[in-house]
Parts: sequence; structure tokens; C-alpha cells
Amino acid sequence: MKKRKIRSTMSVFLTTFLLLQIILLFLYKSFIVDIAKKNEKNLVENTLQIYHNTMESVLERLDDNLDLLLGCRLLLTQLNGENNLEKVKAQHQMLQILKERCKDTKEADAYAIVNCKDNSILIQRNGNITYDTIKDIKKYLQKRNTFDKTPTSGWTSTVMGEQVYLVKYYNYGANTIAVLISEKRLDSLLNYNDMSIKEATFYLTDKKGKILCGSGEDWTYGEAIENLQKQDPSISIYRGSVLEDAYQMYYSVKSSEYAAYSTSGIVIFGFLVLSLLFFGTIVWYMQKEIFQPIADLSWVSRKIHSGDFRARAEYNTNSYEMEEVKQAYNDMVQTILEMRVEKYEQELRMKDVQLKYIHMQLKPHYFLNALSTINSMVYQHEEENVHTFIQAFSQNIRYMFRTGLHTVPLQDEIKNASGYLEMQRLMYRDCFYVYMDIPEETQQYPVPQMILHTFLENIFKHVISIDSFTTVLIQALLSFSGKEVYLKLELYISQGQFSQEILDFVNKDMEITEKEDGSGIGIKNVKEVLKMMYQQDHLLYFENLEPEGTKITIWIPKTLKCTDEEKDEER
Repeated sequence: MKKRKIRSTMSVFLTTFLLLQIILLFLYKSFIVDIAKKNEKNLVENTLQIYHNTMESVLERLDDNLDLLLGCRLLLTQLNGENNLEKVKAQHQMLQILKERCKDTKEADAYAIVNCKDNSILIQRNGNITYDTIKDIKKYLQKRNTFDKTPTSGWTSTVMGEQVYLVKYYNYGANTIAVLISEKRLDSLLNYNDMSIKEATFYLTDKKGKILCGSGEDWTYGEAIENLQKQDPSISIYRGSVLEDAYQMYYSVKSSEYAAYSTSGIVIFGFLVLSLLFFGTIVWYMQKEIFQPIADLSWVSRKIHSGDFRARAEYNTNSYEMEEVKQAYNDMVQTILEMRVEKYEQELRMKDVQLKYIHMQLKPHYFLNALSTINSMVYQHEEENVHTFIQAFSQNIRYMFRTGLHTVPLQDEIKNASGYLEMQRLMYRDCFYVYMDIPEETQQYPVPQMILHTFLENIFKHVISIDSFTTVLIQALLSFSGKEVYLKLELYISQGQFSQEILDFVNKDMEITEKEDGSGIGIKNVKEVLKMMYQQDHLLYFENLEPEGTKITIWIPKTLKCTDEEKDEER
């Protein structure tokens, strides 16, 4: 599989994240616009229904009052009579009736009776009708009188003076009885709920959509309602009917869609700007604090791999964790360099050379695994875990090179193994549990350095997984065979099984084929180390448990087969 650079991969991830954020913001914008339009429609429909009910109720009450006035036929007849005394009395009584009607229905601006014979008018009005308007009302009603008995005009609109009126009248002989509602009165009647929608305007039109009156300012009498939307596309106009479609009510509102687009547009633009700034800051920080240090470490690794052990990581960073990584990396390279120099300077016997070679073969593999773990946690931004891992790793390195390549007390090996488990717990969390049963009498027993570490490393490499839970039991006990004392170490692993090839190699000394990925080299090296250090075969035994799990048994003799020089060095 072709490998990709971290910088390229992270650039793809961050760019994808930014694009997804933009898409989500636009989806959010569409969502709130849709919600705003639905809310607006529901609110307007409810308001129009209230207006419809209110106006129908008002007009019905005024119709009833006109019927009551028309029912005063005797007084209306006397108004047309020749007896002046009766006429005056009838006028007085009708004025009282008109006054009562005005009090009863405050929605009306005026009740009027015009007599076309003597050109007189009886009227009761409120402040919306001025004295000059009375002449216009009188003139309008005189023209509508046909001397028929009781024809009805229905509700009609007209302009008297400077105001628009809704008028309904009856003719009774020479008398015309009328009720008038001014534009101002309609506005006050039908806009009690005008705060339910901001910037809302009410209009009343005829059947053809010509404006008769309205609460807005930018309109003229007789203007088509459609012209308002042409003049301002940002408004929405909703319609309702009155008096069985004889008149139309229109409600004009500033479209919530435009408002939502305006508001969400600003929000989205702000988010995009912040996202770009945040994106740039992340890229700059990762370039300076992560990508550049990693590139420097990669360059040093290539130089060391080519044999130049003078190369060192020299990047500058403000990250505490990356500074510790640099220091640990340089210390590790220096340690390896010193070991290589020491290796070439010392004259050792052939077996000792082979033993040190095997150890040196094991340790770089461990270092590379540790560096890979550090890199992985750095990429996942687990800074606290990197700090803990590096501390445990540093202690592990100190232990590894503290006493050379021979034996250490079992308690030291156990302590080092515990540190290694702490490092692995940062990677595998709660995916494993290790229990150690180490009696007091075995803790000072000398064992090959890193022997437990090698098996634990293989367990984590081949058995333990984040998808399962694994239990590991480590037991130590003293065993005797004739005069020889042995330390018996047993490792029980609850998961996995050894292949038949591994079992035959360990238990029957058969050959093993080394895989390209290095599988089996650790076991092979441990077996050779035990054989060279103690000059005994079959100190290692593997077996599979039923139904699942494995068991590893290691016998470690008390006597180490080595030169006097090495014994002195061990002391």
C-alpha cells in the first residue's frame, strides 16, 4: 500500500471538515427559512380569520341598526309630512334614536337621515367626521335617493372630502337612511393585533382588488393591490374575504423569508469567516508544532538508518510534549551510539558477541514500536498521554541499559514490566488485565534482563486487541531438580492459540521460518539467549489451553554459565 505524508492527509481531513461545516450552515439556513415561512403563514391566516370575524360581526350589527331605523316607519312618514309640528317632533325623536344607535355601535362613524324634499339632514357622528364632511355626506345620499320604497345599496365605498368611507343606505320615500364607517375607524377596528407581525399593514379592497382603505401610508384609493408587491418584492401579501367575497381583506407583511435570509446570511458569513480563521490557525499551529518536528524526526531517522549517528533532532517548538520527544529521541540515539562504540571497542568471546547481538536485535525493534506509539498519540492530540508515555518510556530505557546484558533481580524485572504495562494501558485502555503472583522469596532471584518484557511485547503484538478483553496471569515459584535450583515463571494468557509451527519449534527444536514481518524472531531470540546464558536446552515450553488461551513456562537456573570477568561485572 502506498504511504501518504501526514501533512497531505491532515490537509485533506481539515479541508473536508471545512466543506462539511459550510454545507451544514447552508442546510441550517434553508431550515430556518422554511420554519419562518410556515410560522408567518400560520400567523397571518389566524390574523386574517380574526379580522374576517371582527368585520363580519361589525357589519352585521350595523345592518341590524339600519333595520331598526327602517322599522321607525311612522316617524319616517312624518318627516315627509306637511304638518310642521309633527315633522319637528319626528326629527327630535329620530335624532334621539340615532344617538342611541351611535352609543350602541361605536364602530360606526355616523348614522344619517337625509330628506330630499326639504333638503334637510339628521346626523349623529363622532370626531372622524368634520362639519365640512357633513355637506359631502348630504350631497352623496341625496344623489342616491330614488324615491323607491326600500331598495338597499349594499356596502359600498366612496371618497368624501379627504377620507374613504364604507357606506350602506336604505331609501324610504324621500328619506335616505345610512350608516358610515370611515377609513380611520376601520383601521382602529382591524389593527388591534397589529403587533403580532412586525411591519404589517391591513388593506380592504373591492372584488377586483382595488384598494378602498388601508392602514399603510404608500397607497392611493383605487390602486391595484398587486402594485404594492411590485414596488417592494420583499413583502408578502395574504388575502381573505368579507361579505361573501364582496370585499377582500389583504394583509401585507415584511416577508420572514427575506428577514431569515438576511439574518442567517450574516450568521453564516460570520461562521465562515471564523471557520477560515480557525482553519488557518490550526494549519499554522500544526505546521509549526507538529508537522515540522515530525519532518525533522523523520529526516534524522533516515540519516541514522543510513549510518550517520551524528544526526540529532534540532527543531524548535513551544510544545512541552514535542520537546520531551526530541530530548528522549536524542538521548536514545546517543545511547545507541554509545552502545555501538562500546560494542566495537570491547573484545568479547564469541558467545558473548552473539548474546549482545541478539539483545541489540531486540531493542531497536522495541524503540521503533515506542516511537510509533508516541507519533500515534501526537496525531490524536493526546498530550497528557504522550507526557505519561514518555516518562514511562524513559524509565524503561534507563532500566534497559542500567546493568548491561546479563541478569537482574526478579523484582526489578517485575517493576520494569509494570512500567511497560502502564505504557500499553494508554493505548489499549481497559482491554486487558494483568495479575502478578510473585512470592517474597522469589523477588531477589536473578533472571535474564528484559525476558518478561519480550513475552509481554509479543502478547500485545499478537493477542491483545481493543475489540476484546484479555487476562494475563504471571506466577513465579521456586523449583528443585536434584541440587539445581530453578525459578519457574508461568504466563497464562486468556486469548489466542499458538500455531503448530511455533509449538514444534519451542518444544521439539524444529526449524521455524521467519516471516517477512519479523513474526517469531522474539521467541527465537529468547530461546537462544536462555541456551547461551545457562548452557541448557528446553528451558522454555509453550502449550495451548482448552478451549481458548495459552500457557508459557520458563525455567531459569540459579547458576549462570559465564566467564569470571562477567561474574565480576555482574557483582
